[in-house]
Amino acid sequence: MSGIFLHVRQGFEADAEAELSRRLSDIGIKPVRIRGVDDSAYIVADLDDASLTRAREQLKFSDLIFARQLLWTTSVIEIPDSGDRAGALIDALSKSQLPVLGANAYSSLSLETPDTDTAKELSAWCKSLSRPVDRDLNKLKLLPKGKGAAHLPRAHVVFVDSRKAYVAFSDPANSSPWVMGIPRLKFPADAPSRSTLKLEEAFLVFLGSERLPDALKPGMTGVDLGACPGGWTYQLVKRGIQTTAVDNGSMDSKLMSSGLVIHCREDAFKFRPLETVDWLVCDVVEQPSRIAELMGEWLSRGFCDKAVFNLKLPMKKRFEEVEQCLAALTQQCADAGKHLTIKAKQLYHDRKEITVFASVINH
Repeated sequence: MSGIFLHVRQGFEADAEAELSRRLSDIGIKPVRIRGVDDSAYIVADLDDASLTRAREQLKFSDLIFARQLLWTTSVIEIPDSGDRAGALIDALSKSQLPVLGANAYSSLSLETPDTDTAKELSAWCKSLSRPVDRDLNKLKLLPKGKGAAHLPRAHVVFVDSRKAYVAFSDPANSSPWVMGIPRLKFPADAPSRSTLKLEEAFLVFLGSERLPDALKPGMTGVDLGACPGGWTYQLVKRGIQTTAVDNGSMDSKLMSSGLVIHCREDAFKFRPLETVDWLVCDVVEQPSRIAELMGEWLSRGFCDKAVFNLKLPMKKRFEEVEQCLAALTQQCADAGKHLTIKAKQLYHDRKEITVFASVINH
């Protein structure tokens, strides 16, 4: 049975399952079954052939909040205890559904695991198998090199344990560009806190590396609500953006010496700018509905053009909470005559939260 494989954050399998079920239903698909195991960091959906074709055409990775990566499975293989393990993978990859994709080769190969401590124990094994599998795929002309291969599907073998692996592919135009959906970001030595990686990842995911220089550039203005000690302010300042940091706490001294930061010791829910700013960022710990309402006020009243913010999620019914918050935000702005582009994703550097990008559509 072919279908869908989603890498997700460990502990959020039920939320990803509920969301995928909703998204498939929206395009008229009822999966044969969707299954996720608690704390496995992945879910799988089995689809019949007609549903699989429709899903490939209409299901968008960018619409999936709790999915780090979207893969299309072609088979499940049992890994032998000994013998030619690489040969078993080559056989499965060579018999995949490439003709259905209108392709005759893969652009790359990734041998990977779900993002759990248990699965990571298989990483050394994956590395040892990668070279012979890559070599044999090249011999079969299934893994061409060069820029012309970039549009081809990417091959994935996901080892969920030492005996079982899903053989799958991803569409470069409808998936994360990073293996397992995990960007390898380096923590800047001069950043005030590790939370800075959340905003850096958000900019990469929502804007893309090509759009970043124009979307975030010197001369722009920004506000960071709940800024201290300055992890998110750091991402604005390093791009030359004049930033107002709003927090009753203390800001990092190096950031303050940049000349680009004004520190307002004020409640994040009471502060309002004197004029429109280009960017609003917010990582305040508060009920998600209250944060969504605050963001709606800033966007609907024209205090900012674009916002990136986190919604800290409750323990239960997290997908439902997200849908309610985003719907309320959209409605709040629509009532004020403002229409939004909204993207949301549970990022790798997020914890029990999701990150949202909202931008006013200017006609």
